[in-house]
Amino acid sequence: MRNIPLPLIVILFLSASFSFADDGVLFKSQREFLASKGLTFDPYVIEDYASIYKGGLIDNNTWLGRFDFVSEFDLEKAGLLKGGLVHLDVLNAHGGLKPTTDHMVGDLQIVSDIEATRSSRIYEGWYSQSFFDNKLSIKFGIVDLGSEFLVSDSGNLYINSSLNLLPSMWFNNYSDAVYPEPVPAVRFKYSPNEHFDFLAGLFQGNPLNSDINAHSTHFGDGEGLLSIEEGQYHYKLPIAEGLAGTFKGGFWYNSKDVQDVSSLDSSGNPLLYDDNYGAYAMIDQRVFQVNESQGLNVFFFGGGAPEDRNTIQDSFAGGLNYTGLIPCRPKDVTGVALTNAAISNKLRAVTGQDKDETTYEWTYQIKIKDNIFLQPDIQYVQHPNGNNAIKNASVFMLRTEIHF
Repeated sequence: MRNIPLPLIVILFLSASFSFADDGVLFKSQREFLASKGLTFDPYVIEDYASIYKGGLIDNNTWLGRFDFVSEFDLEKAGLLKGGLVHLDVLNAHGGLKPTTDHMVGDLQIVSDIEATRSSRIYEGWYSQSFFDNKLSIKFGIVDLGSEFLVSDSGNLYINSSLNLLPSMWFNNYSDAVYPEPVPAVRFKYSPNEHFDFLAGLFQGNPLNSDINAHSTHFGDGEGLLSIEEGQYHYKLPIAEGLAGTFKGGFWYNSKDVQDVSSLDSSGNPLLYDDNYGAYAMIDQRVFQVNESQGLNVFFFGGGAPEDRNTIQDSFAGGLNYTGLIPCRPKDVTGVALTNAAISNKLRAVTGQDKDETTYEWTYQIKIKDNIFLQPDIQYVQHPNGNNAIKNASVFMLRTEIHF
């Protein structure tokens, strides 16, 4: 592998130096005072070093990163309004070549979930108001759909994008409403008790087909509206010590016009449909535990969409996570997982692509301190982009995450 780029070394060195100041939190006493008045900050940086060391399209190394300055203002703590919360996240995306977008791996599913066009922008900015002892809440503003919908707690450990968000949803909607392009939205949530949550969201349509300024958030007309509804059930198995689990299921609908993947109308133009839609389900289950924080989790999720108007007709992912596998490292988490994206049968009949793309991932998250994480990661991409002409790709990644 080639040397790690100098800019990455500088960023990591400075980040680590600051993170150790004042017990790992900059200006700790001042921040504690402000938090008591309702104002909190969470600046953090994530840096990925990636090496495509075998297969793919380009045998090379690269790096990419994101810096977020997150702040929240709790109106209730400030003595202004019960249940009110203001959230602002300013993002800087930086780095070199992007492994997926710049055609290094040749994959569909994006090997790094922080990959984005280099820019500085408001990433999220929203207001949330809760009612009836937090049983009901409404959020509106610039919202990342993936922050609350289609979330697999165990899947969030992994670096590949499709282990965080189903490609049968985000890919078919051209990344509508998710990182790195949240959009204006409104979200409703109803939690009648500790076991159930019901969510519904309405998001502005596809921003990526519009003229976007890379350094701001687009507030144009968009193209249609994306709605999503999800139900969540939280439970404990009536065995052992009550192993915790969560089941989620949902449906999405996009009102913008979408082209058929292969058929033409009588004029020779792509056949158009008035809408697009899909469904999904997921489960996250603790199956063994040493104590409340250590043990083995199993997760699985999958979803589908019509093959006539979508590149990916169905996708699934699953894996195993173990916290505290090494006795002297009780807070470290290791995991093995796979994610599969099946290309539309109707599209394959025209392009000759293989049936699907499958990525296998092993990762190990080392918790150095409460605010510092180091994560080596290996991914093997089988049939990148469903194209037999592209060699299976082996990708090594090293992630550093630091909260100041």
